[in-house]
Amino acid sequence: LRPHRNEEEHYYAVRALNPADLAPAEQAARLIYLNKTCYNGLYRENSQGQFNVPFGRYKNPKICDEERLKSASRALKGVRLRTADFAKAVAEAGPGDFVYFDPPYAPLSATSSFTSYSRHGFNADDQRRLAATFRNLSERDCKIMLSNSSAPLIYELYDGFHIEEIQARRAINSKADGRGPVKELLILNY
Repeated sequence: LRPHRNEEEHYYAVRALNPADLAPAEQAARLIYLNKTCYNGLYRENSQGQFNVPFGRYKNPKICDEERLKSASRALKGVRLRTADFAKAVAEAGPGDFVYFDPPYAPLSATSSFTSYSRHGFNADDQRRLAATFRNLSERDCKIMLSNSSAPLIYELYDGFHIEEIQARRAINSKADGRGPVKELLILNY
């Protein structure tokens, strides 16, 4: 991470690299660098699966936080991370396991429907499939927590579970009046 610079031209050169052509450590360094220097630390892909967030224009971002990286390394010793569909990722969860879901949120209106953080998107059918997975895990005596928007669909899908309304701050919105506190839901089976 040290050779990376907080410069727009360098940022776009690193962003253009194909992660598949990099060694695992280089892939990790690329992702951390992009996260620390992109706009609002946002992760988003285009329809080809390429990271497409613009340069963040921060004065002096802390690109390499060595202590935090070492701490994360210690915490992740013996842990297996994988990329998978959410249902596949939790297929082996059993009694007493804790599962937290933080999906792309259900849109609150027809004009607030951005869920394309990845090329696959996340639509109402995915929300229904997630709710079915949540119910299945609950029947298997897992402890589950899920965060989502306060859209009517979410209340409907998780009827019968503990639904807690919370206030969360939003800094990313194309309209200024859409930034600030918003009502979100925490859904729990305990």
